[in-house]
Amino acid sequence: MTNLSSIVEVLAQQALGGNQQASGQGGLGGILGSVLGQMGGNTSSGTQGGLGGVLGSVLGQVTGNNNAPQAGGGVQSLLIAVVPLILGWVQQQGGLQAALEKLKGAGLGSQVQSWVDPNQSNSEVPTQQLQSLFNPADIEQVAEQAQAPKEQVYGAIASVLPQVIDSLTPQGDSTDHQEANQDIQNVMNLVSGFLK
Repeated sequence: MTNLSSIVEVLAQQALGGNQQASGQGGLGGILGSVLGQMGGNTSSGTQGGLGGVLGSVLGQVTGNNNAPQAGGGVQSLLIAVVPLILGWVQQQGGLQAALEKLKGAGLGSQVQSWVDPNQSNSEVPTQQLQSLFNPADIEQVAEQAQAPKEQVYGAIASVLPQVIDSLTPQGDSTDHQEANQDIQNVMNLVSGFLK
């Protein structure tokens, strides 16, 4: 079992300032719906706008509550908003193993090793090295929907990517990649529709 759901939940709780229990929604879907709902406005309206509208709507359906609460926290919300982008990128590479190889090929070998090894602390990744890895159209979409500059989106990816890889590899190199890929799919199912 990987820790992906846990890291997503922690990021979501940070974006909500730790008061996610007050929302009346339970589980990862409820927490994500709360965070992302605040980015796109009121998801109970017929016309949802932006990333928060799409994700808040999807996640609201998962939890049976389409009234995601409004709260502050732009930067923290951006951190959780890039999670589907990162997970989608991993899937586009062909899964966790292929994504790790792609990152190593981009000159991030020592950083990747620190993220995978449970005995090392996660190394930082320079945002410049990420710019060639991610589709500029996807970055533009997140930037537009989150109403944030592209530099902030890359910064959020640089912050979240090490945590995501770390959470997907709790047993280090001996982690079951099939299981990790299934966990990615499970989280992507929660936020389906974002990268369409």
